[in-house]
Amino acid sequence: MSYPSNNNTDINSELFANFVADAQYAMYETSVARQLVKAFDVPMNAGKVVQVPVWAAISAELIADEAAATAKTTNTTSPTITLKEHVVYNQITDMLRDSAYGDVLSDLAIQSGQAIGESLDTMVFGEFENFASDIGSTSTELTTELILKGAATLRAAKVQGPYFAVVHPNAAFYMKKTLTQVLPYSGATGIGALSPVGGQVQVSGIIGQVGGVTVIESPLVESVTTGGATAYRGGVFAASALGLAQRGGIDMNSLYLPAARATDLVLKAVAGAAVIRSSHGVAITSEGTL
Repeated sequence: MSYPSNNNTDINSELFANFVADAQYAMYETSVARQLVKAFDVPMNAGKVVQVPVWAAISAELIADEAAATAKTTNTTSPTITLKEHVVYNQITDMLRDSAYGDVLSDLAIQSGQAIGESLDTMVFGEFENFASDIGSTSTELTTELILKGAATLRAAKVQGPYFAVVHPNAAFYMKKTLTQVLPYSGATGIGALSPVGGQVQVSGIIGQVGGVTVIESPLVESVTTGGATAYRGGVFAASALGLAQRGGIDMNSLYLPAARATDLVLKAVAGAAVIRSSHGVAITSEGTL
């Protein structure tokens, strides 16, 4: 059954002001990726494909005897970010709204904002597969060695920090298991020798930092299934590796359906993500089956 178009957002937008504010707050609070990558604000009516200029690396000359310098080729490349819509559609009946004990609109706003924030993170973390290299495998357990190797690869490429590692909680489990093993001192038994990181894992469950790399766990890291076994593709990277382009904040449209005695509320955020410098990130595929 179809209903007549009756977009009344402009007429009654003040009735939903708190809805949009709550949803936007929840989106920004939920999204982890926005804090870890380069963010670009895209103005209205500027197209849906964003070009990001990336300068080629150059080196200085060591000149003796007043010789002439050679002009450098300062060419740029243009990685592109395509904007997409992240949409949540809710239909709220008058009966539900008027019968619920709590504030239905407020609760739905928070749920919707969280969903959009998670959609942004899923999109960004899905770009790890486009990094220049992957130092893990579907049968490899995540270890501190892999994190350190990823950081060493970035430092060798002259990539400036800070560095972040985003891994799935199932993959992080194997790393935590190793960090919290009780290792007896020589000549003694039952005396645990834990690193400060291992002690922190036992107390808070958070790995924190390893070799200057901030380790973040997210269930939104992409899964890689091979032969029935589940693995996850995490990554160690600098903020300059990835770009997140977003046009405005959360936008809302509403439509009241008299026959259905319900209100349609559609929220969307327009954003896209892409790898900007593939050498500024290292993917780590690791086992995730508990």
